[in-house]
Amino acid sequence: MPLSCADWSYLSRSPGVTRKSMRSEATSLGGFLGLTIRLIVHTEIFCARLDRSVIVCTVTVMARKDFTTVRDKFARDNGLPFGRLLSREYVLSVLEGEGHQYRSRVFCPLVTLWGWLSQCLSQDKSLNEAVSRILAHRVSIGLPACAATSSSYSEARIRFPEAVMTRLAKEIGREIHDSADGSWNWHGREVFLVDGTGFSMPDTPENQLEYPQPVQGRPGLGFPVMRAVGLISLATGAVVDMAFAKHAGKGTGEGTLLRSMIGNMQPGSVLVADKLFPSFGTIVALKDRGVDLVSLSHVSREVVFSQGQQLGPKDHIVAWQKPARNGRTSLQDYNALPDTILVREFAIEIEGRDGGKEEAIVVGTITDESVPQKELSDLYWRRWNCELDFRSLKHSLHMDVLRAKTPSMVRKEIWCHLLAYNLIRGVMVASAKQNEITPRQLSVKGTMQAVESFTAPMMAIDGNQAIYDAFLATVSAHRVGNRPGRLEPRYKKRRPAWQIYMTIPRHKSHRRLASQT
Repeated sequence: MPLSCADWSYLSRSPGVTRKSMRSEATSLGGFLGLTIRLIVHTEIFCARLDRSVIVCTVTVMARKDFTTVRDKFARDNGLPFGRLLSREYVLSVLEGEGHQYRSRVFCPLVTLWGWLSQCLSQDKSLNEAVSRILAHRVSIGLPACAATSSSYSEARIRFPEAVMTRLAKEIGREIHDSADGSWNWHGREVFLVDGTGFSMPDTPENQLEYPQPVQGRPGLGFPVMRAVGLISLATGAVVDMAFAKHAGKGTGEGTLLRSMIGNMQPGSVLVADKLFPSFGTIVALKDRGVDLVSLSHVSREVVFSQGQQLGPKDHIVAWQKPARNGRTSLQDYNALPDTILVREFAIEIEGRDGGKEEAIVVGTITDESVPQKELSDLYWRRWNCELDFRSLKHSLHMDVLRAKTPSMVRKEIWCHLLAYNLIRGVMVASAKQNEITPRQLSVKGTMQAVESFTAPMMAIDGNQAIYDAFLATVSAHRVGNRPGRLEPRYKKRRPAWQIYMTIPRHKSHRRLASQT
């Protein structure tokens, strides 16, 4: 039996409505990402007003399991990777699971999701461009054009549940991570990367209340800032989870946000982090989950290599003592901590901020003496992939400055970008498997360009395997360079053309200009 999705009521329909037009109106839009979903509508008219100005009917929407048009390419099980990850049935099941009920309208949740995802992958990112894309697709498949203004689409984005967007991004990120080839793991163990970043957003009262600007900023001249910590799969680059908080304050530290995501890692996994994460409490929480840590030791921690079990020059296994209790830890949680934990510490050379070499201490909970120091240090150096992943998110997807004006919309905007990013990573995984390489060898930007270039031909030709193979081959052709030890000064030669910046709040500037006229 087909899957029953919803019972809808059509109100205020024009007199000339027919069964055929109702069927046509209920056909979901799609295109750019292949999120086209064809729906078969069975209608039963219960009553019709004699003046023919209003028809009330109940509509049962039945989903077809076999899609025959090329516009459904991404939505079929045997279609392109986007459809395998974000199929129609899966999206509808998440909507139903979160208890979201909706009416039949042009911007239903499926169309809104398609428009939002295409907006995330677009260079323009404006609402008007997304609406224009939807309007053009409606006309191309014989549906009446919708309004060209963005007000209805904007309201649909507000209606779209944050829980649904969050769940889609997380579950698809997890599915991509689980699909990794076993040879991509480290010693047969799953490896995750973690790091923190920040997001800037428009200066609105709602955003300032939820995510205040840094205290050093002057009122009216700064922007709200959100702290975020991302958990990323080393093998595939997919974002498995992300936690948000204010930029500063109790409970907003990166370690606290990491501990809220530990459940996403299976026992036996390895977490690679930077020097802000290896605190005593965080290591204990990871060990309780069965997860090992490889990180840099914080510069404030004193390391004495003459203590503990010597494994080599500046390499030992030592017991860390439980630190004194601070005001952020409850007495019950403090008493539950063990008195000591065993860690391995060894020294490596890293590049200093002045361009020279300096010594750093790698700390890890992998105390097996049979694991060479070089393998652990090489694993730590792969942490840099996390920095590259955040760069791809912020620059390739233009996510460095958010556009939403309320906290809820800000979070939905982030999760939608993460969903789009994970879909791109899914394409890279499929291409890597077909060409016997690793996803980390492929370019995110090159994959985005291939998706944009191949979408139209894929929609125009029904089920052409040659185009699909050429698509994955094109993705595999865009590879990142392997340039170990490359040094590049972080300077920009080109100056920005605009050099007049705001020095007083805008409302004061308005009053000053008005007084001068």
